[in-house]
Amino acid sequence: MKNINNKINLVLAGTGQFSAKTFEPLLNDERFNVLAFISQPNRKLDRNKNVIETEIFKLAKQYDIKVFQPQKIKEILPELSAMDFDFFITASFGQFIPDSILKLPKKMPLNVHGSLLEKYRGAAPVQYALLNGDIETGITLIEMVKQMDAGDILESSKVKIDSADTAIEVFDKLADVASKNLGNWLFEIYNGQYNRVAQDESKVTFAPKILNGMERIDQSENLSSVINKIRAFNDEPGAYLIYQNKRLKIFRASTTKISTPLKIKFNDGYLYLIEYQFEGKKRVRV
Repeated sequence: MKNINNKINLVLAGTGQFSAKTFEPLLNDERFNVLAFISQPNRKLDRNKNVIETEIFKLAKQYDIKVFQPQKIKEILPELSAMDFDFFITASFGQFIPDSILKLPKKMPLNVHGSLLEKYRGAAPVQYALLNGDIETGITLIEMVKQMDAGDILESSKVKIDSADTAIEVFDKLADVASKNLGNWLFEIYNGQYNRVAQDESKVTFAPKILNGMERIDQSENLSSVINKIRAFNDEPGAYLIYQNKRLKIFRASTTKISTPLKIKFNDGYLYLIEYQFEGKKRVRV
């Protein structure tokens, strides 16, 4: 595929809502032409066992743009090789990108990462920022290299984390910042108007994939740690506690006394539940 009307040609790879929100403005920007989307396969099923389409798949369908859903991205190397594109961009895609694909774009391969690198390289930067009680995070646009999230920093923008923010709110804030800036960042990079900053390896920290069990709360934990877990895992998989021999998911809670049907005692005080769900029961919102 050749350049259309001198527009900047893009191939975009992502999967969930963060990716869709980040990428959608590019579809309505006359400077760009999106040749194709790449998404993870539609793996999830709803309660009626109907396939749940990924947000990127739905976005591609809405705008009538070609979408690939390979189990491994290397499977579509021939198709991508036949395209003529300037940037290959990922945002929360969820697959390793091999060198064979990183070499395809004429300008460079880019990643929209949900932290202020060098902090929190890896799959779960938002969750680790909340687990650690951070008050700030951000978006970093980097050139993709073989090592995960290790490429040069090209652009970045900070985002404030408020004390009541959960992963849902932080993802929304990051997507808003990314969506507002990405088009201009790409245009500047395309025209050579950017500063390249190498990452300082001595400052690198990691945010690896969330493992099963990390979301479990124990009543021996300090309340500050408990609140951070609830905030970090609000979106998924959901923080939970075994309470009165029942699995209790907690989506929002406070250490400040409020009127609620359920409060739980910990060593250093009470946890007042705002939004929760006992296994097999309806979700309760105070």
